[in-house]
Amino acid sequence: MADYKAMYYHLAGRMAVAVDLLDATTRALSDVSESLKLAQQTTEEMFISVEEDDGESDG
Repeated sequence: MADYKAMYYHLAGRMAVAVDLLDATTRALSDVSESLKLAQQTTEEMFISVEEDDGESDG
Protein backbone atom coordinates (compact mmCIF):
# COMPACT_ATOMS: atom_id res chain seq x y z
CA MET A 1 0.00 0.00 0.00
CA ALA A 2 1.28 3.46 -0.94
CA ASP A 3 2.32 5.72 1.91
CA TYR A 4 0.29 8.79 0.92
CA LYS A 5 1.03 10.55 4.20
CA ALA A 6 4.80 10.38 3.55
CA MET A 7 4.29 11.52 -0.04
CA TYR A 8 2.20 14.48 1.10
CA TYR A 9 4.70 15.53 3.76
CA HIS A 10 7.54 15.24 1.25
CA LEU A 11 5.67 17.34 -1.32
CA ALA A 12 4.50 19.93 1.22
CA GLY A 13 8.01 20.32 2.62
CA ARG A 14 9.59 20.75 -0.81
CA MET A 15 6.89 23.21 -1.83
CA ALA A 16 7.45 25.27 1.33
CA VAL A 17 11.18 25.46 0.54
CA ALA A 18 10.43 26.49 -3.05
CA VAL A 19 8.00 29.21 -1.95
CA ASP A 20 10.57 30.56 0.53
CA LEU A 21 13.20 30.65 -2.23
CA LEU A 22 10.82 32.47 -4.57
CA ASP A 23 10.02 35.02 -1.87
CA ALA A 24 13.71 35.61 -1.18
CA THR A 25 14.45 35.92 -4.90
CA THR A 26 11.61 38.39 -5.35
CA ARG A 27 12.91 40.52 -2.47
CA ALA A 28 16.45 40.33 -3.84
CA LEU A 29 15.30 41.35 -7.33
CA SER A 30 13.35 44.24 -5.84
CA ASP A 31 16.44 45.37 -3.90
CA VAL A 32 18.60 45.15 -7.03
CA SER A 33 16.01 47.08 -9.03
CA GLU A 34 15.83 49.84 -6.42
CA SER A 35 19.62 50.03 -6.28
CA LEU A 36 19.87 50.42 -10.05
CA LYS A 37 17.15 53.08 -10.07
CA LEU A 38 18.95 55.03 -7.36
CA ALA A 39 22.23 54.80 -9.27
CA GLN A 40 20.54 56.09 -12.42
CA GLN A 41 18.79 58.95 -10.60
CA THR A 42 21.97 59.99 -8.80
CA THR A 43 23.97 59.96 -12.02
CA GLU A 44 21.29 61.98 -13.82
CA GLU A 45 21.32 64.55 -11.01
CA MET A 46 25.13 64.74 -11.20
CA PHE A 47 24.94 65.25 -14.98
CA ILE A 48 22.29 67.97 -14.68
CA SER A 49 24.32 69.69 -11.96
CA VAL A 50 27.43 69.76 -14.17
CA GLU A 51 25.41 71.14 -17.09
CA GLU A 52 23.95 73.88 -14.88
CA ASP A 53 27.39 74.75 -13.50
CA ASP A 54 28.82 74.92 -17.03
CA GLY A 55 25.91 77.07 -18.19
CA GLU A 56 26.26 79.54 -15.32
CA SER A 57 29.98 80.09 -15.97
CA ASP A 58 29.19 81.13 -19.58
CA GLY A 59 26.79 83.89 -18.62
